[in-house]
Amino acid sequence: MTYPVRQTVRVVLLNHRDELLLMCTDDPRIGGIGENYKGRFWTLIGGQIEGGETILKAAAREVFEETGIAKENIEFGPVVWFEELDLVLRDGPTHIRHQFIVGRTRESRVTLAHLTEDEPEVVKRLAWFFLEQIVNSTETIYPLLLPSFVPPIIAMEYPEQPLDIGSQGQAEKPQSRMGS
Repeated sequence: MTYPVRQTVRVVLLNHRDELLLMCTDDPRIGGIGENYKGRFWTLIGGQIEGGETILKAAAREVFEETGIAKENIEFGPVVWFEELDLVLRDGPTHIRHQFIVGRTRESRVTLAHLTEDEPEVVKRLAWFFLEQIVNSTETIYPLLLPSFVPPIIAMEYPEQPLDIGSQGQAEKPQSRMGS
């Protein structure tokens, strides 16, 4: 079955302490196709790439909307991963094409004050996590394979081409190159 396609950007946003910013969401209208809602979850910040936006513009907009961190305070790196999956969103079944871009900031204070109209009811909080906290968490964190793919990003060892981290199947083993 073919579903409408939604192009999105997710930001692997790290602060000066190499903590990763995650957003806690609780939205029963989002889930796997044919699955019951599994409860709240944590995920990387980001969202839909709007018409005419580049990945970079969408990433900067999403970071500001979801964290209050202005684009001047973020150094963006490359797109390092991608993932495709089918989900039920508010509008029904949708084929999602995530692209994951690296961002680094010296800011640690975040706010939910700039969320879009429909987000305050479902976005519960933001928090910075060290990798060990993600690995040891008992909560659901998406993408599921995040702990496997974050260490090279923290070390600024980016893949030559974006890696398929598809959480619905076998993911490629991370291969990286130094620098950005």
